[in-house]
Amino acid sequence: MKLIVGLGNPGLIYENTRHNLGAWVLKAITREYKVRLKLDRSLKSRVAKIDILGTQCLIAIPNTFMNLSGEVINPLLRIKKILLKDLLVIYDDIDLELGAMRFRKKGSSGGHKGIKSIIMALGSEGFNRLKLGVGKSSCKEDTKDYVLSSFSKKELKIVNSLIERVVKACEMWVRFGLDRAMNEFN
Repeated sequence: MKLIVGLGNPGLIYENTRHNLGAWVLKAITREYKVRLKLDRSLKSRVAKIDILGTQCLIAIPNTFMNLSGEVINPLLRIKKILLKDLLVIYDDIDLELGAMRFRKKGSSGGHKGIKSIIMALGSEGFNRLKLGVGKSSCKEDTKDYVLSSFSKKELKIVNSLIERVVKACEMWVRFGLDRAMNEFN
């Protein structure tokens, strides 16, 4: 089984923010595969099981705040008996231009508090990630304020196109693995 996690913050106030782009992708996957996310309080997340091209996948959106994402990932892997190599974490990245995506096999948090939490919980930087570019603010606003802001209408067109590509990228990762997905989409 594969585990795909889309990071974000819970609650309506954060739903349409840049920081929730990972969660947006998982919602798009549920629409594509016609499944519903269900709250699993024991796993502190909204989850759904889907079959992607013949492979069983668990998709999850943590129901914790971003900086506590590790509290969800570790139990999901352990309870569902999923290997670390079968984990893909999808999240926003301000160091990538809006609309860009990058698969990575491992690495530091790059200042992303959700990824830092996961690294701390797993005791490892060695897990698959898909970083989604939200760009940097053109003004001198605080990074926190920027990632907790909404996309403009113009930006949403780019984001919607990105999400369509990310759904296909996830399918490629499930079917052929990270190296092929990196070659195709990075």
